Amino acid sequence: MEAIVELSHERGLEQDVIIEALEDAIVGAAYKKYKNYRNIEAQINRSSGQIELMHFKTVVEELEDPDNEILLSDIKQFDPDAELGDEVEYPIEVEQFAGVIAQTARQLVFQKINEAEREMVLEKYQEKVGEILHGTVARIERGRTVIMIGGNVEAMLERREQIPFEKLNPGDNVRAMLLELKTEGRGPQLVLTRTHPRFLMKLMEVEVPEVFDGIIEVMAAAREPGRRAKVAVRSHDSEVDPVGACVGVRGSRIQSVVAELCGERIDVVEWSEDLGMFIANALAPAEIAEMELNMDSRLAEIKVKMDQLSLAIGKQGQNVRLASKLTDVSININAYEPEVVDPFAEHEARHAARMEAEAAAQGDAPAVSQAATPQEAAAPTEAAAPQEAAAPTEAAAPETPGMPEVPSEGEAAAGGQG
Repeated sequence: MEAIVELSHERGLEQDVIIEALEDAIVGAAYKKYKNYRNIEAQINRSSGQIELMHFKTVVEELEDPDNEILLSDIKQFDPDAELGDEVEYPIEVEQFAGVIAQTARQLVFQKINEAEREMVLEKYQEKVGEILHGTVARIERGRTVIMIGGNVEAMLERREQIPFEKLNPGDNVRAMLLELKTEGRGPQLVLTRTHPRFLMKLMEVEVPEVFDGIIEVMAAAREPGRRAKVAVRSHDSEVDPVGACVGVRGSRIQSVVAELCGERIDVVEWSEDLGMFIANALAPAEIAEMELNMDSRLAEIKVKMDQLSLAIGKQGQNVRLASKLTDVSININAYEPEVVDPFAEHEARHAARMEAEAAAQGDAPAVSQAATPQEAAAPTEAAAPQEAAAPTEAAAPETPGMPEVPSEGEAAAGGQG
């Protein structure tokens, strides 16, 4: 029993699990010696550790299998109340095949213990998929890192799930998210990740108290591990700024996350129910000039000014690529080319509108439309005086163009006298 208690503490298993495994191993060893026996049971006394091994025979009327059956007439001598179908218990001396038990039980016991450990791992970690686990790097083999969780459970961190350029050494403490629990092969296997976007969201929950308390909610995240990431947050309290709370004073909170992700640059943006506003926030700090959004195809055609084009696209398209992943919208960015406006035409339009407004305000004359010609605008109205509408005098008669004026004879004589 002392050995069972020690093994229980070492493997982290219940004592009953180990005792049941040991009993099964003893029965298995007994069946190897008594191959004709069909019903053998073993019991270990929980207090003394004494092993009791028993063989059961069935009470029958006609004997066909002496190893497993006994006649009713024979058992009546010892038990008058015996009936057909009862089972009679026969003890087996354990010492007579102690060597067989020692050889066979060892393998069976550890096989049962391993099965119990696998069941315990499944039960304990099935509900922790998607959560952050703490562990210690045990060894590195063939590009993947073996991490010990809780001191007795091995987890695998594949190379593709590690942050690029990150170097882990045996003995390092590491945090990673449980990605999945594989059950095929030699039992359950824990698969970890440090590159999944959800790992970043869980780190925000750990480092930002408002996120942990539910005041701020992390809605989405997009990552290019080790380089840059974008996180969308929203606040359930109008008095709490979600972006400011996540960044912290002088970036103190977000810097903890950046350090955990090996210097990965993180942009915290505000989430919005308005998809157009959300896209604009995701492309920040670039300013959008025009946007055409197709909700059915989830496609956004965006135009920005020339001086904002490189900022919106980012280095090697990184900014627009992360914004597209964050919003789940395909984004196309082009340069904005404003229409050239004729200043003279714009001035004429404003002048015509002003004249029309003044005429309409007077009320004594109809408004002059913008399309009126100068002759139509200068023509007299019906309300003009008869004298104004009369024919012009001789002095006002129009001169024939190109012909010089010829003076009369009197005017010529006067001119000569003069």
